[in-house]
Amino acid sequence: MAIAMAVTAFIGFAPTYYLAGLNDAPTPLLTPRLHLHGALCTAWMLLLVAQTGLIAAGRADIHRLTGMAGVALGAAIFVSGIFTAIHSERRVHTDLNAGTLADPYVFLIFPFAAVGMFALFGAIGVANRHRPGVHKRLMLLATMSLLGPALARIVTQLHLPVTNAIGALVLINLFLAALVAYDLATRGRLHPATLWGGGFLLISEPLRVAIGYSEPWRAIARAVMG
Repeated sequence: MAIAMAVTAFIGFAPTYYLAGLNDAPTPLLTPRLHLHGALCTAWMLLLVAQTGLIAAGRADIHRLTGMAGVALGAAIFVSGIFTAIHSERRVHTDLNAGTLADPYVFLIFPFAAVGMFALFGAIGVANRHRPGVHKRLMLLATMSLLGPALARIVTQLHLPVTNAIGALVLINLFLAALVAYDLATRGRLHPATLWGGGFLLISEPLRVAIGYSEPWRAIARAVMG
């Protein structure tokens, strides 16, 4: 799962970030702020692969030490993600896109929810670090939440017949389905962390859309984005 999510993040951002200099695809202006956010999220994916590898190798001692760096990294991603979303230059509000997913005031809910769910699952996962079954599932759910922007770009790359934001929510559920399948295959039933965490993730998906289109949310977005 860790490797699959890291590869997904790379594929999603390869054309416009990781391999931007090797293709003719249009790329956004890569400001220092975006490079910092990209570096933080890349580091998280690599750390997740390393952390799962350490447990597989029986080095829980090193896993615990590097886990403290993961806490600081996760906090930095949350702050950077919120700041990047608010100051995004990719979407501009116009009379034509007002009230649609192309409207930055509507769309803001998606990056906010992505980093918010990441922080929520991550914080609860860290709090349950002495309960391995809970901890590892919540850290996977946290990383799934962070994959939204990469999956949205994959939707665009594949020319799927849905908007990239909605398509990303659907594709995240493939990772959740894999976690469910793992539980059923190894335990015969869902682990409580999968049941409650996965259930919350699923419920949040239509809520994001409903909140994003609501006038109170758009008023908040206008206020914070200026």
